[in-house]
Amino acid sequence: MNISFFPYLREFILLGVLTCTPLFSLSAEENEVVVISPHWEGIKEETSRAFSAWHQKKYGHPAIIRWREAGGGTSQIIKMLRSEFQSNSSAGIDVLYGGGIDPFQELKQSGLLTRYDPPADILAHIPAKLNGMEIIDPDREWFGASLAGFGIIINEQVRQAVKLPAVRTWADLANPQLKGWVSGCDPRQSGSVLSIYETILQAYGWEKGWELLMAMSGNVRSFLPSAASSAVEVGMGDAAYGVSIDLYGQAQVSYYGTDNVTFVLPEGQTVITPDSIAILKNPPHPELARHFLEFVLSREGQLLWMLPKGTSGGATHNIINRMSVWPSLYDELANITPIKTNPFKTKSDFVYSSQLGSKRRAILSVLIAAWMIDTHDTMVRAWTALHSPAASKLTPERQQALLVKFLAPPCSEKELFQFVDMDWKDSIKRTALTNRWQNEALDRYKTLMAQLGSH
Repeated sequence: MNISFFPYLREFILLGVLTCTPLFSLSAEENEVVVISPHWEGIKEETSRAFSAWHQKKYGHPAIIRWREAGGGTSQIIKMLRSEFQSNSSAGIDVLYGGGIDPFQELKQSGLLTRYDPPADILAHIPAKLNGMEIIDPDREWFGASLAGFGIIINEQVRQAVKLPAVRTWADLANPQLKGWVSGCDPRQSGSVLSIYETILQAYGWEKGWELLMAMSGNVRSFLPSAASSAVEVGMGDAAYGVSIDLYGQAQVSYYGTDNVTFVLPEGQTVITPDSIAILKNPPHPELARHFLEFVLSREGQLLWMLPKGTSGGATHNIINRMSVWPSLYDELANITPIKTNPFKTKSDFVYSSQLGSKRRAILSVLIAAWMIDTHDTMVRAWTALHSPAASKLTPERQQALLVKFLAPPCSEKELFQFVDMDWKDSIKRTALTNRWQNEALDRYKTLMAQLGSH
């Protein structure tokens, strides 16, 4: 398999090369709407071009987007916005564009979003919910700008060459045969990966879901700083499997071809969620902010996602195809669009709770990091020891007891929410809790290795 340099690497891997611009160091012109977004550069480029053309045509005067950077993904953006709003009535930014749904719920609960009422002809095309999940906030403070699915990207050439098993579900990634062949991503850096972990926890329940995340992490070769880079790692053949948002997974499939790379949505264990947009509190350019949301939610804005690159109304230089929030476009563009999944015809009994995800979002990323990422080297040694020849000499009952101890969650779900409501609000207690989790994780792994005679 050709694993030559992936030509879109610059666009897909945002590894900190973006600089953080002080929010008030530059004053935007009156024809500029200031937008902050975790989207990759291709989406920003195509959105800028299309919005400017749309605004000139509809309103008769120019408007451009000024993109503000936060030096990281969704988590870093939310942290920065909170910091700005703590000391200022405005963040100096008009719109937050992209990042899933949980961050928008979080900002809404903190009173940091502004209501927007789109034109009636646009609202008529967007359903309020999809499989029980809101696409439009009932208070109209945020809206789904597109739809995203979370799944597993697989390098079939590598998998077959190394004789690794096929993977169709999240639980398949817990197979110890996959050790060292799974690409991971730090959920503190990637909102989409944190949403995947949250989805797994909700789909399987807290205890079983945590056990699955632990086993998956034992198989991870390394945790990368962005979801895009993890998908690229699988596409290039440095890993055989990875969890990914459909945007990045399908991009690898498009480039390498389905004989080499595939992307699957675990049936009944994942959800199609809105990737949202909202006007922030006290926007410096409220009228242009409303115009920008109008464009993104309009037919023209939704066609930009659905049409193939190079076609009239589609992207010009970048492949940015994503699922639209307009159900009518799927049948209308059935023979044209590269998007082959119609989320409005995909039924699932699993209903994701965005309220639950939002409530524990910040603490969950740190808890996962303490047990699976910051202690990863020791964790992997313990995971390896549990499946070593020495472990195989133990009785099945003893083996199972040690495995159960390794996988067990560090606290109950009820205790986690108690931490959210109490200790997590105090910076000193928060730091102490984080350190405690890391120490407890290391102690557990080292104790298990000692019991197995491994070091």
